[in-house]
Amino acid sequence: MTERQAVYYGQVELIPGIVCDGYVLDDETAVMSERGTADLLGMHHKSLQSVAVNWPKKTLKPFIDEGLSVAVNRVEVTAKDNPHKGRNITVYNTSFIESFIRAYALALAHDVLRKNQKHRSCHQASLRTLPRHSTNRPKELHRCG
Repeated sequence: MTERQAVYYGQVELIPGIVCDGYVLDDETAVMSERGTADLLGMHHKSLQSVAVNWPKKTLKPFIDEGLSVAVNRVEVTAKDNPHKGRNITVYNTSFIESFIRAYALALAHDVLRKNQKHRSCHQASLRTLPRHSTNRPKELHRCG
């Protein structure tokens, strides 16, 4: 099996003040670095690593796209002007990141999260990734407190 390569690199600022490393792989898949993904999601990267082992959380299952799995990938960075060029890094597919954020936001809106999960979902809900056409979208979102 041929190892994927991160051939393009850029810094992504989806939320003001949170700058993440973004890459495009040789198969044109958009990904983000593990640390960048953790920063975006408002969690420690070690916690993000545990997500892969324990995915999906029971409270999130009803809000996760069917067939979604945590695909943790190791890729070789070949992109020019990248501080990690020549190294292997862990990356997450952007479609997983979007689904992860949506699941937490929907679970928060339906008030099914445990207390220790609510702080993460408040951060993620602020990303405003809930699609307007979602059939799971509640009439109003609960306030984060």
